[in-house]
Amino acid sequence: MSLGPLLSHFYLQQTSDTSSTQAAANSMPTELPFIVLQALVHNFLHNASCFGFFLDTQAFHDAVTSSHARELPPVLMNVMYLFGVHLSKDERITKYEPAFLAHALRSTAGSLSGTHPRTILHSLQASVLLAYYFIRNARFLEGRYHTSAAVSIALSAGLHRIRAPQEGGSNGTLPLGQVHTLPPPKSPAEEGERISAFWNVLNLNNCWAGTDGSPSNVGYGESGLKIDTPWPLERSDYVERPHLLPLQSSATVAKFLADVPDGAASDAALYAKASVLFEEATRIGTRYRANGIPPSDEEFSALDQKIDALTATLPPIQSKYMLVVHTLCHGAVIQLHRPLTSERTTSRAKQLVAARAMVDILKKIDVPRLGLIDPVLAVRLPLWTSACLVFISDIIALRGRNPGMVKALTDSLGVVIAAMQIFAPYCRLMTAQLEAVREAYANAAKD
Repeated sequence: MSLGPLLSHFYLQQTSDTSSTQAAANSMPTELPFIVLQALVHNFLHNASCFGFFLDTQAFHDAVTSSHARELPPVLMNVMYLFGVHLSKDERITKYEPAFLAHALRSTAGSLSGTHPRTILHSLQASVLLAYYFIRNARFLEGRYHTSAAVSIALSAGLHRIRAPQEGGSNGTLPLGQVHTLPPPKSPAEEGERISAFWNVLNLNNCWAGTDGSPSNVGYGESGLKIDTPWPLERSDYVERPHLLPLQSSATVAKFLADVPDGAASDAALYAKASVLFEEATRIGTRYRANGIPPSDEEFSALDQKIDALTATLPPIQSKYMLVVHTLCHGAVIQLHRPLTSERTTSRAKQLVAARAMVDILKKIDVPRLGLIDPVLAVRLPLWTSACLVFISDIIALRGRNPGMVKALTDSLGVVIAAMQIFAPYCRLMTAQLEAVREAYANAAKD
């Protein structure tokens, strides 16, 4: 379905000054023509997995193309419209993005007071999508706000206690006293949706925690959040292989960090585990930068070994999803070791190994064919940007002493920059990171 002509024709009828972005923003309609709604949602759902979408994309697509489309939840549909416009490459459409954003934000205000039986999940999904939207656009304050909102909704609904021991509820029922309660799930698919919802929220929090100096919404230490919800499965497994879920589940993350075997190896579980380790590595680095006290050898070594162990178990990269998982693990190494480069002689070497591993990944995949990617890869310090900074640091250190190594490092830097250049035109966050890398490299050349 061609989105551009549909929206262009529609908005020509909505405003007398289509050359003005402000006029376009003020012309946001309260209801879209059915065919435009279809095109916008289809444009988003095609890439929904990149933005923490945990609901059934096929069910939404079928609903939008049915006679019941007008009954879909406004709070979620308006955010999906926003993303549909945002992901368009047609300037005649994207100039209306401010209007769609304003409309989406208005619809989220008080959304939890709705009467729809799935109000909590719809509001939670809308908060997750808005967080990704703002992060993708390098608007970190707003992204952090909606991330916090998503975490708050998930915890108040008890999604961290699914299949917890009886005192906290079992088989998806929730503890008493929650702010927003959910009825017991009606089917394995519905329970699986809730499990997926929780881990998508936690992944969002873990991947962005600390990147702008702000504390995480969730901690995993002895005084941190107790997570009982089992590791996520693939969507189809909740229905086809429900026996993979434990009858009861407790201390899921705490046991993982304590090296208790759990057998959870789905792509979704590996992503969640990688995000937990990334958050832990970021937390240690942030704490060290804040007070100058390095972590204990025991704490540092345990996390370092845990990251290495998970990385060694990862399957080959055959999807964008697994690309992020591998990159998160290598990014966690850099996050953990960067603040300690001067204190630990092995830290610089481990960072370089991790950065080179990212380059090896990029060399083995057809980057231009990836399409849209998870904005996690453009986060302010970790991942691709962090790999570039590692290379630049070593180029400076070795310049004039080892021309061959400097050339190899420069070539590796070029591989990562080339990948960032492919995605930068479609992601403001990636653009900002690319500019930062180029500036750092230019400054290094002057030294």
